[in-house]
Amino acid sequence: TKLPAEHTTPSATHQALNAMASRGAGLYGLFLKGIIDKMDAVPRTVPDSQAQHDVYSLRYYKVVQNRTEVYDIVTRVFHRKEGWEELPHGLGLSNAWNLCWTWSKPKLDYSRLCVWQKVNHFQDNKHLTRKDCLKRCIDRYTRTGSKVAQLFNICPKTFVLPKEYCAFIECFTRIAEENGDLEGGTAKPSKPKVPNMWIMKPAGSSRGRGIQVVNDVGAVHYGELTIIQQYISDPYLLGSFKWDMRTYVTVTSFNPLEAFVYKDGFARFTTVPYNTSEEDIDNKFVHLTNSSIQRHNEDNFMQDEDSDMLRREDAILGGTKISFSMLQQRLKAIGIDWALLWTKMIDVILKSLCMAEDHIPHQVNAFELFGYDLMMDSKMKVWLIEVNSSPSMGQEHLLDEHVKQPLINDTIDLVEPMEFDRRSFAEVLHRRVEKKSATGSAAGRQQLDLDLHAILKGQVPRKYGEMPKKMGNYERIAPSEAWDNLVKSRSLLFNRVSPN
Repeated sequence: TKLPAEHTTPSATHQALNAMASRGAGLYGLFLKGIIDKMDAVPRTVPDSQAQHDVYSLRYYKVVQNRTEVYDIVTRVFHRKEGWEELPHGLGLSNAWNLCWTWSKPKLDYSRLCVWQKVNHFQDNKHLTRKDCLKRCIDRYTRTGSKVAQLFNICPKTFVLPKEYCAFIECFTRIAEENGDLEGGTAKPSKPKVPNMWIMKPAGSSRGRGIQVVNDVGAVHYGELTIIQQYISDPYLLGSFKWDMRTYVTVTSFNPLEAFVYKDGFARFTTVPYNTSEEDIDNKFVHLTNSSIQRHNEDNFMQDEDSDMLRREDAILGGTKISFSMLQQRLKAIGIDWALLWTKMIDVILKSLCMAEDHIPHQVNAFELFGYDLMMDSKMKVWLIEVNSSPSMGQEHLLDEHVKQPLINDTIDLVEPMEFDRRSFAEVLHRRVEKKSATGSAAGRQQLDLDLHAILKGQVPRKYGEMPKKMGNYERIAPSEAWDNLVKSRSLLFNRVSPN
């Protein structure tokens, strides 16, 4: 196996990499660039055995610095964790980390990582996080219209433009006919009138960018791949304001699925009371809950004498957001059972993961923290609005620090990247290369186990289904009884043999 030109390394390392590749590399992976030659270049201020241990056995993290707020919060959390150091810069050790955290899709060849190294993105996460890809996944499950298929209706009716423009027009016209809105129409609506409102957004955007609410087909336009989704016109309101729930979910494995939901999150509010009037169709402060949008109206909201005093107090701590614990209190005060709502939220999350999992292969190095946007309507149904692969880590308010820093800390503890002895690893690589050169075989399984024991310092990787040692504020949702029931439903839908 040849390395690309940009990965050219000294001869011994190159031979070691090829030796690992010839064995399938599943056990060791293809090790980091130049590690054998460059670990000695790491400066050590204290020349004793402890300093030696720190260099070769400490856990190192790397945060790709393309988003300041992500770098700030992740490094701040790591600085408080014992046994972790930031990977030294400028020494050619770019892949010598235990954990790599990036905001965008990492520029890594996962096949060249050791199996114990962790990266915070799955390579094919777009099937969950891109609106058009998720729509295709949902369509695959719901197109038959059967009773089982209807279980997976977790999103409002959605179309991808321009491909499904005609289908959208048909749907829009049908609703208009039922409402009696068409010109010259004399028939009375056969059921209560539903606002024929749609929310239009670019397929790959986030944070409210490019979003528009429309109620006229003449306003529908697209210069890029666009999603148009039926607007939830009857959201459950709190104090006359629309709100949604930013819910954090960490997936540590796809195929098989292992997922955890964080018990704290945010209820995100608008800053203008909700209405569906024609005059406010373009008012994003009425219709969009995104904090990145609503923060531009915080000052006006605070100065408005008609604003609810409780909401103004909330704004001091969290801007346009409140924590789940505060939301729970507000809902309890009006008779809504949080435990029931929480169960519905988890049900929607699991169904989305079930539908996307078919297109996301197992990747031993990956984990991912997703930001789910969920909304409850007036009938207490929970809808999935979208899934974010890089949820905002900004800390503009005190509440952000209180929720997001523990979230990152608990996520790192949950994933728990393993320590490994880099010196032992280098020695094993050299010995295996020499032995393969002499005998044509690197080693037997018994020696392999001994090598792993030395490299991982006797640690045993956590197996699928085993509870993590530290859960923090996480709750496991898969594997679980609820997940098993979903897998059975999936098997019925596609005539699969359900795993035991």
